[in-house]
Formats: sequence, C-alpha cells, structure tokens
Amino acid sequence: MRILSYVLIAVGVYLLAHAGYDEFSGVTHMPVRFFRSDAVFSYSGPFNRWYLYSLPVHKNQNPRRFRQFMVTHWIYAVLVEGIGCWLYFRSKQQMNV
Repeated sequence: MRILSYVLIAVGVYLLAHAGYDEFSGVTHMPVRFFRSDAVFSYSGPFNRWYLYSLPVHKNQNPRRFRQFMVTHWIYAVLVEGIGCWLYFRSKQQMNV
C-alpha cells in the first residue's frame, strides 16, 4: 500500500505541475470526465467524442470554458494527491502499531 501511495503522490505532483503550466500558458485541453452521464466510457452513440480532448482552449478566446476546465484539472490533481497522502499516512500508522 505504501508503494501505491508513492505512485499516487507522484502522479498528483505531475498533475499539479501540468495544471500550473496550463494556467500560466493560458492554453488547456478538455479534461477527461469519469463521473458524469456523458463520460468518456459511456456509450455515446455513433458519434466519437475523443477529438474534443485534443482541441485546445485558449484563455483569451473563451475565458469561461478555460476556467471550467482548469477547475476540473485542479480538482483531479488535488484529489489524487490527497488520496496518495492519506494512503501514505495510513500505512505509516499501521507500521507503528
């Protein structure tokens, strides 16, 4: 479990750095959505939505959508980092018992 926590912490740091870079550069991409009814892994009919994830969104052209996407990126990064830290502290607590 400790190795998994290290991996999650590393992925969380990467996601935080990537979100910070996107925020600084003013260009981001649509985040992958896992928990909505129109999620990537749900059936989307005859239409392929994967191309949407490669289209850049510029802060100057569409600030509202850019802000929505960045909030999603920040939430994913903080959640992954938080779960990794929680697993680390939990495994550390179990080692002390």
